Amino acid sequence: MAIRLPPLKALRVFEAAARHGNFTLAAQELNITHSAVSQQIKLLEDFLGQALFTREARGVVLLPHAKAYFVQVQDSLERIADATSALRAPDRRRSLNVCTTPSMAMKWLIPRLSDFQAMMPLADVQLTTLGSAFIEQADSSVDVLIRHSPMQRPGYTCVRCLPDYLVPVASPRFMARHALGTAADCLGHPLLQVAGELTHWPRWFDLAGVRVPSQLPGPVFDHQFLCLQAAANDLGLTLAPWSLLEEDLRADRLRVVFTHPQLVTPGVYALHRTDDGLSQSFVAWLGAQGHRPFTGPEA
Repeated sequence: MAIRLPPLKALRVFEAAARHGNFTLAAQELNITHSAVSQQIKLLEDFLGQALFTREARGVVLLPHAKAYFVQVQDSLERIADATSALRAPDRRRSLNVCTTPSMAMKWLIPRLSDFQAMMPLADVQLTTLGSAFIEQADSSVDVLIRHSPMQRPGYTCVRCLPDYLVPVASPRFMARHALGTAADCLGHPLLQVAGELTHWPRWFDLAGVRVPSQLPGPVFDHQFLCLQAAANDLGLTLAPWSLLEEDLRADRLRVVFTHPQLVTPGVYALHRTDDGLSQSFVAWLGAQGHRPFTGPEA
């Protein structure tokens, strides 16, 4: 005899709505609309011939007879997921679409990416870049978004991977040629800035107790990595995130001019697909990278 099953999509929506006690949160998790959740719940209620929820001001509540049904449905869905995972080919390659800023890609992620590939040899990381102001506009094919501020997107989870802060850096040659004994001495030289981040130098000087003119000397670049390259080529000083400096400091292309003050930033954030194990593993790996401590002398 054929087994008569309820609509499976409706069961998945029912499980999420019952677990959250809220149609809106279920819609966000499943990346569908609130209306679609309501339609699927009505479809299941029509199939069962009875209501499953009572609607209240702050959400929905399972009716008494639906509570046992929810437990059984949740257990069944979990067993289906486990059985499917066990059956999938263990050596199947998977693509992971990662989007970040050009500077984060060049100065932080790519130098470390071989470590992730060694840990997850069957994961093909497809890396794309967008400017920080546009990264949230990345299309729905992206599995992980990384930038220096938190983000939100239905069906995704935002994780703070690293703390971060800004410090002034310059090339060894630049520092040898110019006396930089105090923070105020920096005002006599080109201060390299990133478009959209023109408040960083004034805020750093304010922490240092130095008053600054309305117009700071020095050019403005589109990306942080251009500021770092310009500084490495003796064009001035730049205020850079510590997360992006490790390779340049290790190669002695740049040196920290003053270790203090440190201008604290929101940190490095990753937005990943909530229900995707590979995305979660990648973000956990990001968080394990950390920073190396200051080792160079203060100028």
